[in-house]
Amino acid sequence: MNVKYRFWRPLHLGCAAGSAIVVALLVASSPAFAQTGIPDAVLDIMDESCATSGCHAGPNARRGLDLTAETLYQAVVNVPSRDVPTLKLVQPGNPQQSYLFLKMVGGEGMKGKRMPRGNSTLTAQQIQVIADWISSIPTGASKADARKTYAEAFESWSSANLPTTATVPKGAFMYRIAHRFNSPVDAGFDELLGLDGGAAMMTQVAFPLSNDLTASISRSKINATFELAAKWRLMREKTGGSVPFSAAVLAGVDWATEGDLYDPDAPAEKMSRTAGERFGLFVQAPLSKTLGPKLSVMAVPGVLLNGNVGKSGEAALVSLGLAGKLNLSTKYALFAEFVPILTGAEDAAVIGGVLNENEAGEQIFYDSFTAGVEIAIGGHVFHVFVSNSAGNTTNQYMSGGNFDFFNGDMRIGFNIYRLLNYPF
Repeated sequence: MNVKYRFWRPLHLGCAAGSAIVVALLVASSPAFAQTGIPDAVLDIMDESCATSGCHAGPNARRGLDLTAETLYQAVVNVPSRDVPTLKLVQPGNPQQSYLFLKMVGGEGMKGKRMPRGNSTLTAQQIQVIADWISSIPTGASKADARKTYAEAFESWSSANLPTTATVPKGAFMYRIAHRFNSPVDAGFDELLGLDGGAAMMTQVAFPLSNDLTASISRSKINATFELAAKWRLMREKTGGSVPFSAAVLAGVDWATEGDLYDPDAPAEKMSRTAGERFGLFVQAPLSKTLGPKLSVMAVPGVLLNGNVGKSGEAALVSLGLAGKLNLSTKYALFAEFVPILTGAEDAAVIGGVLNENEAGEQIFYDSFTAGVEIAIGGHVFHVFVSNSAGNTTNQYMSGGNFDFFNGDMRIGFNIYRLLNYPF
């Protein structure tokens, strides 16, 4: 049997590496920004009615207006309205000239629908609480800094595959569906660009243990793999530059639970569900940086141990993931990621099987490459992309792809992320 051979073009690696971040990992704290002087009754109204996932909360807040307690004051006080720039969202001392108040009461000159969205409106008592708060703000109050405290290089949990430095905020949880279609795009119209060929699917739930620590559980169709992981954000980039980039650590285990997996040391025998060979261990360290309002970059060094369920005693796989994102608008962005294997390629288990051989008869597979479009709307983030890898879990995509992306061989894939509030 010919040895599996990893093939990658140095030119492509060089181009991708040219966009990588060169940073030193610093240990720094990121204390949350706490607003003062806002009555608890106001914060309660905002939390219950406006500052919810999918509305005015988090990095994907509607109209870019985050009304959570962390950013409320700086987001609204003396900040011009996007709809009616001649009015401030909150005009100190004057509720009737505050556009946020007009949106809540349905006042004349308001554009769009009344706040909050849906069929529920604020009670007269709640509206009076908001009016009293605005009236209490001194008319000579200095203009608030409307910039966000933190810079978000990548809003979603991952960039197609690579983990980002983003975590799930407290009070919400994240649900993700991931698809990688099996057939290539060049399968043609008869197979609808490969969409008829079935797909490798993964479903994932992530929930916060704190604002900087998130746990996740995933399940992939391939080898009936469960992934248990935790992401810890060590530092968070600030817009003022005091923290120049974001850093996190993701660590976890991939457990292949499919019953019909055979012991690599005894090929005639099936492995037990808890056999050690079924467990792959991984750790990754995403580092992300915004380069202005349009461009973000990320580097993700990673190590995978025991990632090939069909082989025992394999060497550790070491990779260096690279990603970039170009914002076209507040909703749309282009992104790409590349996951070159630095060591351990000889023992990697490429998903979908090796399809190509070189002239010497050696089997060829390729470093994972993905490029696509990101759409961020409210609490949703959508990724639609093409990739040479069919893997979803960490051990799967770190192990490479079976299509030669740069020769035009690729499959369609997508991710859907949704932030949801806890129902209690």
